[in-house]
Amino acid sequence: MSRGRLFTMAALVLLLAAPAFAQSYYDQHETPYPIGVRVGYTSWESMRQMHFGADMKLGELMENISFTPGFEVGVGDDVTVLALNGDVTWNFSEMVNAPWGLYGGGALSLIRADLAGPDNVSGDADTKLGLSALGGLTRRFDNGHDAMLELRVGLLDSPGWKLTLGYSLF
Repeated sequence: MSRGRLFTMAALVLLLAAPAFAQSYYDQHETPYPIGVRVGYTSWESMRQMHFGADMKLGELMENISFTPGFEVGVGDDVTVLALNGDVTWNFSEMVNAPWGLYGGGALSLIRADLAGPDNVSGDADTKLGLSALGGLTRRFDNGHDAMLELRVGLLDSPGWKLTLGYSLF
């Protein structure tokens, strides 16, 4: 099976699983699909990039454990990186007081790197399944939106580290 088809199949699996998780979130909250935007810095071996993307909180799998799939695009160093992330996080609600939040967890990601430099005439691309650990701090504002600061560390076929700022739109 080609890597392009593998990437497409993984995206479809996440999209098909989303409604079940979203329904459980919708049953507990007034906003059915909280969507957030993110931007940050990525360091991967000798490559340095800026990344941007979006995520969608699909609710709790069980108490304090949430599923948040997301999509990111990294640009820089003549490489474009596309990442489809499936984040599972544990919210440490007992360790901090509102409006602050603290979380940690992991992500399984489908990562596609496309070389875009002048020496790359063949359109080389590489697709891998990666694993990373993550942790972050959130802040809820009076308008009901959340901001977050997250650090993600690659464990297997993932960027060495990523520092991300995010904000929920809905």
